[in-house]
Amino acid sequence: MTHEAGDERVDEVAVVEHLTPEAAIARIPDWQGLDVKVETLGGGITNHNYVVTVSGRADLPWGGKYVMRIPGQGSDLFIDREVEHKNALSASEAGVSPPVLYNLEPEMCTVVPFIEAQTMHPEDLAGHPDRLEKVVDAVRQYHDKATFVNEIYVFDMIREYLEKARGVDAPFPDDIDWMLALGDDIEQAMKRNPPANVACHCDLLSENFMLEESGRMWVIDWEYGGQTDPYFDLGDFCVEHPLSEDEERSIITRYCGAFDEVAYARMMLHKIVADLWWSIWAMIQVRKSKLDFDFYEYGMNRVRRLHENAAKPAFPSWLETV
Repeated sequence: MTHEAGDERVDEVAVVEHLTPEAAIARIPDWQGLDVKVETLGGGITNHNYVVTVSGRADLPWGGKYVMRIPGQGSDLFIDREVEHKNALSASEAGVSPPVLYNLEPEMCTVVPFIEAQTMHPEDLAGHPDRLEKVVDAVRQYHDKATFVNEIYVFDMIREYLEKARGVDAPFPDDIDWMLALGDDIEQAMKRNPPANVACHCDLLSENFMLEESGRMWVIDWEYGGQTDPYFDLGDFCVEHPLSEDEERSIITRYCGAFDEVAYARMMLHKIVADLWWSIWAMIQVRKSKLDFDFYEYGMNRVRRLHENAAKPAFPSWLETV
């Protein structure tokens, strides 16, 4: 993933000793005998990312410039790389993600084209209605056209993360029982007339969007993807960005074609669900990660935001509306 420390999620990095970029390059027949240059690509912390420039043949696809990703050891605690690979292929076929040109097994090292585009950040999207429309259109595109190989029920995922957290004696906020009860209330409400599951990204940080100068918006990094409630994707996106209420309502209007009160309520509840999920994830990282990063404070910031959203006067009506 291309997360950066700060407001974004971060995963444990461990040194991958069994596969270097040079060793990976040696296993790609199409590049043998050509001039291959490698440089480290900054920003990635779950994986080791490199820009690979290949020259010496006129027919090299995508101009001979690529991104090679070698998964970090330990990241398989949360990520099934084979599932991710299949889902990335489907997202590419849907036209929203760069194609996977090479995949080296068993390490699941991948090579994709280097996209000449601007990596988005929260301030690049919030307050920019034209870009938000491109985001929603891209999300709707893979929701409609991609099919992922795995099903995700977000509330089961939360319970699985909770079990993992207890298994490593992770710290919890004092009101974790209240948080889980809140999640149960939302889950029960969500069971009424649930939408059909669709291919969801489930990690819609701004840094997973890349905007070309032409206006095309790409979506990258499908590590947490699966078939699930489409409004979880939208809620997860909204909670990661400082959006106004008008912007959140415009997202539902763009996605649904007209404003839909039920869809809006579902999206707003999923903002809370996303913070519940990722706050427990952060507490696991407190015990598992070797990064010099304050995962506890990161998780508690999400807990505080969960409280703020659950305390909003509209919260009871969201529960009643979905």
